[in-house]
Order: sequence, then C-alpha cells, then structure tokens
Amino acid sequence: MQSDVNLPVSSGPRSAMSSGPHGPRLRGRHSAGRQPLRPGSRVVAVGVLAGIGFALIVFQYQIRHLEAGAAAHLYNLVTPAAALPSAPVITFGPGTPGGFGLVITPDCSMALLIAPLCGLGMVLIRPRRAQVRRAARALAVASLVMVAGDLVRIGSIAMTIRMDGIDTGYQISNLMLGPVVSIVCIALSLVLLALMLRSPGAPTPASPNRHPGFPESPP
Repeated sequence: MQSDVNLPVSSGPRSAMSSGPHGPRLRGRHSAGRQPLRPGSRVVAVGVLAGIGFALIVFQYQIRHLEAGAAAHLYNLVTPAAALPSAPVITFGPGTPGGFGLVITPDCSMALLIAPLCGLGMVLIRPRRAQVRRAARALAVASLVMVAGDLVRIGSIAMTIRMDGIDTGYQISNLMLGPVVSIVCIALSLVLLALMLRSPGAPTPASPNRHPGFPESPP
C-alpha cells in the first residue's frame, strides 16, 4: 500500500541546487538537439526527398539497368552471371545450354519500393533538427534493406529456375517465393523505420503522489 502523505518540498540546499547555475546548463544540453528548424531548412529537406522520389520514378529505366548490373556482379561471385548492356536483363549461365535471363520489370524494381519511402519521410519529418537527422538515418537504413531484399529476391528466382526448370521454377518463384521475400523485406524495413523514429527516453507518467526530484514514499 502506498502512503497518501506527500513528501514536503525542502527550501534548503537541494532547492538551491536545482535553481543554481547547473540547472539551466543541463536543460540547455538536453534541449540542444530539439531546437526548431528554420522554415526554409524544413522546406529544403522535404524538397530533397521529393526530388529523390521523382528521380526514382522518372529514371526508373536507368535504375533497372544499374540494378541488373549490381545483381550480375554480386552473383557472378558464385555462379556465371552477366547483365545485358542493351536492356535491364541479368543472365545466369550465359553461353551455356541451360542459361536463362531475368528481365527486371518496372513493377519489380527497387525504385518502386524506395520511392514510397521518400513520400513517407516527407510526412514524418518534424520541424526539429533531431527529427530530421533521425528520419534521414531511418530512411537510409530502410532503403538499404529494400535493396538487399530485392537482390535476394532475384537470387531466389534464379535458384528456383535452375533447380526446377524454366517453367515450373519460374511459376513457383515468381508467384510464391518472390512475393514472400518482398513482403518480409518491406515489413522489416518498416519496423526498423518505426524503431529508429521512436523518440528515445520518452518520459513515463509520474505518480500523483510523487513530487519531481524526490522518490516516492515507501509502501
């Protein structure tokens, strides 16, 4: 049972210490990262995200070429792979009888996954410096997760086709395995985004019988 008697507030040295020169210094230190942004700075941050999202959509064909080249360089470390210079296509086993190619279509490109993150970041940015920095880090991490998931999806489709053939393997990977990998990566990126955007050290509600700066009375 908790006592209903509130502790008295002392006007002695403890009160003087909280109102002395150390108090304002500590408050200033903790609130340094929460200073409001200038209106122009927030407009610039939102404009940068809007520009990135717009560029991802407008230049999605070039981005798909880069995506095919990056996937070819990565998977060429474990199996023969190459990217076509004339189209966003990655070929596995080029020049061999069992070789095949995967076309990176617009609806399967990483640009389609990262562009909505930019729009989400425009909504989540608050007019404070700490929020802008935290949102930038969270968006960068979520984008990296999206890119990694896209490369894993391409590899899983290629592996299934090589194991089960071009017809059965593609149906299994494109209709089942690929969407599962994409959903997992999207969910993981959103969870990381939410965790990194959560304000650290959120204050807990104080007890009605508790005075700031003093412990609660024992039961």
